[in-house]
Amino acid sequence: MDKLKLVKTIVFILTFLLVFGSLMLIGTIFKKSKTQPHLPEEINLQEPAGSRISNIQTKDNLLYLTISDGGLADRIIIFDTTTGQKISTIYLNQREQ
Repeated sequence: MDKLKLVKTIVFILTFLLVFGSLMLIGTIFKKSKTQPHLPEEINLQEPAGSRISNIQTKDNLLYLTISDGGLADRIIIFDTTTGQKISTIYLNQREQ
């Protein structure tokens, strides 16, 4: 009888771990899918001609664009993906005029 009780306990523990692990996996996948930023269909950064994007990074609902050339100093544009608006421009190297 003790062997049967041991087997039932092992089956109960393994079932609990399987269900708990599955719920954790589903929760993690759901959480990661919600954090992806949704960009508008069209974005106009209003940068001068000849500008080129050298790097793109996202964090939360912000899009960081590193832009060079175009007659201006290298710059980072911070763009809010929820509102579709440019928040700020950070100039990295000021060119001598």
